[in-house]
Amino acid sequence: MPTSWSDLETSLLARAATHAHAVLAGRLSDAGSSAFEYRVLTTLAGVEHRTQADLGRAASLDRSDVTATVRTLEGKGLVTRRPDPEHARRVLVALSPAGVAAFAELAVVVNEVQGEVFGVLDREDRARLWHLLERLTD
Repeated sequence: MPTSWSDLETSLLARAATHAHAVLAGRLSDAGSSAFEYRVLTTLAGVEHRTQADLGRAASLDRSDVTATVRTLEGKGLVTRRPDPEHARRVLVALSPAGVAAFAELAVVVNEVQGEVFGVLDREDRARLWHLLERLTD
């Protein structure tokens, strides 16, 4: 039986997640992006386009966060938006050529963060952690 808050597995997991998110958010900010922007770019990478609603579901973002993030990315020239010719009320979102390049650059940053956050673990420990976290989230 845990004797304090910090002895709880949930507390330890929350602290690890907070640390990992802070490192990621800081490095993305240094690269001129945000975690929401990277999530949208990642979700659009490798597909021709997505409806804005599908983008939100796939990126696990609230509708208002998707709208704000897509507008920001469009302002940076990283995504394009256009009406869906098959459904007038839907908006299609796609990476622009600059967005493809930005995604590739940010993917390097995010990969470096994985090494920074999990570098204290060897390959086997990282694989085991991955497996355990998948079990917890399924």
